[in-house]
Amino acid sequence: MNRSIDTVVKQARRTGKRVAQRLREQETQALAQVCAAREQGKAPPPTLRVWGPYQEGDQRFRLKVAESGVERSLTFRSLDEAEEVKADLLRRHGGSVHRTVGEVVKEWLAWCVEVRGVKPITVENYSKMTVRLPQCVIFGQVTESDARKLYQHQIEAVSAHTKRPVSVATHHLFLWVAKRLWAFGLSQGYSRTNPWAKISPVGRKPTGKAQLRIDEARRFEAVALSRAQAGDVPALGALLMMYLGLRQGEVAARVARDIDDGGRVLWVPSGKTKNARRRLKIPEHLRPIVLAVMEDKRPDELIFYPAHHQQHRRQFYINHVKRLCRLAGVPEVVPHSLRGLHATLALEGGATADAVAKALGHSSFAMTAQHYASPSSVANSRSSRVADALSAHNQAESQDVKKVLKNMSPKDLLALLDGLVSMGVASRISDDKFPT
Repeated sequence: MNRSIDTVVKQARRTGKRVAQRLREQETQALAQVCAAREQGKAPPPTLRVWGPYQEGDQRFRLKVAESGVERSLTFRSLDEAEEVKADLLRRHGGSVHRTVGEVVKEWLAWCVEVRGVKPITVENYSKMTVRLPQCVIFGQVTESDARKLYQHQIEAVSAHTKRPVSVATHHLFLWVAKRLWAFGLSQGYSRTNPWAKISPVGRKPTGKAQLRIDEARRFEAVALSRAQAGDVPALGALLMMYLGLRQGEVAARVARDIDDGGRVLWVPSGKTKNARRRLKIPEHLRPIVLAVMEDKRPDELIFYPAHHQQHRRQFYINHVKRLCRLAGVPEVVPHSLRGLHATLALEGGATADAVAKALGHSSFAMTAQHYASPSSVANSRSSRVADALSAHNQAESQDVKKVLKNMSPKDLLALLDGLVSMGVASRISDDKFPT
């Protein structure tokens, strides 16, 4: 029996060797035919596909190369070596789909608008980040090493506007956009890997904007109100940001029909997020100014932004808020700071966290606390709620004690008083104070 099994195993091994040899010969013949056809110009250059690199063990990285049905694996000792070989193969023989970075960027931005419904202002910000990428390079040829060098260049870049290094938020956004762009390209078959996937953002983004202090806010409000009463529409827009916690884009986008109920209500039908839709009460002393501004305006006509501007420019209200700061003699801030100031003052004034979050168009107070309200105002608000809760608890206990004392007999009250006197927490009261 054992001899028979051994014989079968040997036969199977010999058969396996013959099959493997035949397959190798077939692959060799197929590759030879492809090479011969290419040399004679009878066949179009086949598409070369490269997958990887894949890590195998601590110091082995594998590339998988396929052309005309023939596949091969190549192993390397380092990731950089594998990436360089991959880039060289794609440069020499072409990737699966030849598209430049610039071509993929255009396709992706159009997809963001048409498929994802991304707002034009957001797509414009994406576009500002993508111009920093090498537009003429083949999309699938960008390696992880290339991506790291590009990101490092963004970290070290100096802003042409401020003459200072770009902010952490700026190069974080660049990295975020690059990752999303290559994820799109990956799904479309323009690249086999996402070279940005393993790159982590450097540095920590600051949260919130510098805010005016209370006395400074009062001076700013006084100047803005005086200017608004004199017909300065941007000053009125700045006041609405501070009083109602509006974004500058929400102020700029308001049309005449958004002012309702005789100037008492301002509607925000849409905005940056789904929670931006809300109805806000306009302060009573601003009603006459708002009504004067919207007088003779068509229902769909802008009221806080020049009608001749076809597209909202962020710099419009930034410049006007800084102008008002200079007139008031306070530190220059940006419109978003007025929104944060609203959150801070509202909390200090006793508004609940949920009410402030809803006024700003946030789904929860966590966003408000992280980016808008000052940490001290959040802490003070929590302390006030704790104090109010304790006060309410103490009042309830006091009412309970009074109720118990009221139901006690005069004899029991005297006995309780004697006990308190002996403990030194009360003085003796004459017996005639208690009826018998």
